[in-house]
Amino acid sequence: MTQRTMQARLTALADVLRPENLEIATLTRHDIPALAALSLIAYDSPEVAENLWEATDEMRLSFDGAFGTPLDDSFVGAWADGTLVGAILCVTDAPWDDVPRGPFIIDLMVDPERRRQGIATALITEIAGRCRGWGHDSLALRLDTRRAEGASQLYDLLGFTEIPEADATKSVSGGR
Repeated sequence: MTQRTMQARLTALADVLRPENLEIATLTRHDIPALAALSLIAYDSPEVAENLWEATDEMRLSFDGAFGTPLDDSFVGAWADGTLVGAILCVTDAPWDDVPRGPFIIDLMVDPERRRQGIATALITEIAGRCRGWGHDSLALRLDTRRAEGASQLYDLLGFTEIPEADATKSVSGGR
């Protein structure tokens, strides 16, 4: 199995101390070039023009709602010394039939040189707080185990549990 659909109750995602010198803020369309560059680094893609163009196009599609409905503050970035080092993209009502309704993380990326420093945890707890503000009680994601070796341990530690495929479409998040 290469994918795991996971979900956590927002109450399980407690606030954590944010790493020093890390600024967390909402991403906008103006951040698309930095997001595309981070994507290439985070997913170990060659930093060539064609890949950068494709990553930029994918980020634009994310903002346009191709992978679910983004809210005004559902894309969040982490900056260190003015450089985007991490990002989380969360949508409501992802377009796939086999995932839970409600807030859904479509991407979480951290610069490999900055991993294991609490950035991903800070981004997840930030988006969990925003989800609570939108009136929801859970957060879901799909993990591609081929691309994210340590991510599975992180999500398990944060209280995410695997949802069997048959149960994913039945799972409903409170709120909107």
